[in-house]
Amino acid sequence: MVEGLRGKRDEANTELTEAKVGLASEEQLLASFKRQLDPLRMRIDELKQRVAQRRADIEAAGEKKTQTENDISTSTQRIEAVKVEREQSSQAITGLLEQKTAADQKVEEREESLRSVRAELSESQERRSQLEVELAQNNMMVENLCERMEAKYQIDLREVEVQHLKTTETDSGEVEITLATLEEMEAEGLETDWESVEDKVAELQDRVDRMGPVNLVAIEEYEETEERYEFLTTQHDDLVKAKEQLLEVIEQINTETTDMFKATFEQIRDNFRTLCTEVFEGGKADLVLVDEEDVLSSGIEIVARPPGKKLQSISLLSGGEQTMTAVSLMFSIYQVSPSPFCVLDELDAPLDESNINRFIRVLKRFINHSQFLVITHNKRTISMADTLYGVTMQEHGVSKIVSARFQKTERDEDASGARETKPQTDRSQAAEPAEVAAESVPSDDDGDDDGGGDVIAMGK
Repeated sequence: MVEGLRGKRDEANTELTEAKVGLASEEQLLASFKRQLDPLRMRIDELKQRVAQRRADIEAAGEKKTQTENDISTSTQRIEAVKVEREQSSQAITGLLEQKTAADQKVEEREESLRSVRAELSESQERRSQLEVELAQNNMMVENLCERMEAKYQIDLREVEVQHLKTTETDSGEVEITLATLEEMEAEGLETDWESVEDKVAELQDRVDRMGPVNLVAIEEYEETEERYEFLTTQHDDLVKAKEQLLEVIEQINTETTDMFKATFEQIRDNFRTLCTEVFEGGKADLVLVDEEDVLSSGIEIVARPPGKKLQSISLLSGGEQTMTAVSLMFSIYQVSPSPFCVLDELDAPLDESNINRFIRVLKRFINHSQFLVITHNKRTISMADTLYGVTMQEHGVSKIVSARFQKTERDEDASGARETKPQTDRSQAAEPAEVAAESVPSDDDGDDDGGGDVIAMGK
């Protein structure tokens, strides 16, 4: 009998639990419906206004339609009148076109005769222009020849008497040129062979040009040129030597830089793998060089595989996963080359509650090594701060700077209270919008509050 009563009691307890769960669900549903009631009422009022506006638009459109129909009727009557006028105009135009055709024929005939006269005139003018150009060129050539002869041989061709040149060929085959009078040339029946004369002049001119002018300062110019050559040769040798030394230094720097980069990259890579596995509580992550042959110019690809996903590029991950991967990479670099000061601006904004806990857990590991200033809206992140700074507006339009410093016990109580409170997800619903920054500084081992602390938070 006791066993039966115990069974009934357990069943009653089970039913009571289910009733409590159902009651909680119904209360949540009722709260959700209440939150949606005001937006729905506003939507209904907006739709009523739109209906009234549409009715007014319909009435205006009806009036516009009536006016348009009246305009169409008036335009139709006008079109009929215009058609009659167009027929009359067409008849008048036909007569005018016939008269124009006859006049065009007469004009065409006269233009044809005029074109032929103009063509003859154009040919005559073109021929005259050519003759004038040839005459000007010949006069210019004569002037240039006179100037060259006077400059080179001091002979004015305008004053030279006309003489005839007699060309004879010697036994050796050379052409000999002599002067003769007009009577002698006519008696012998000879004429001047200008081609032979031109060849002889060219030969003599070539011989004179090959001789060249006499340079009286050639020895001094040679010495100056030789001195200049020795100076330039010395400069060239110095430049070549400096280039070789620079190339050796560059090669040495590249070698040492490559070795240092590889060593640092491997340390960061190992730290990144370990930290990503810790942050995601499983999975894999890696840093891959795009070009392993040229590490100094190579890009670095970040790949990560959270638990339950395939190994893929960071660009294919969600916002929270990308943030946690970036946090892992940053602190992996911190482990190799820590920075004394770090500012994190809204780094935890895309993180959910579980990722916030992981982020705080990782951040606490580096508080004793670096000073952190964290700008955040997340209560859980704020709860680990030693000091809060911010700006509040108690009176409209009047800003006031406030600060609060926490003891360790206060911070622990705030942290535990924040863990029991859901994080704020909608900033617009907050009573006073806040933007919080947390700054971590190295803390003392004895835990006393002497101006230092683990985290300083600033909020607005």
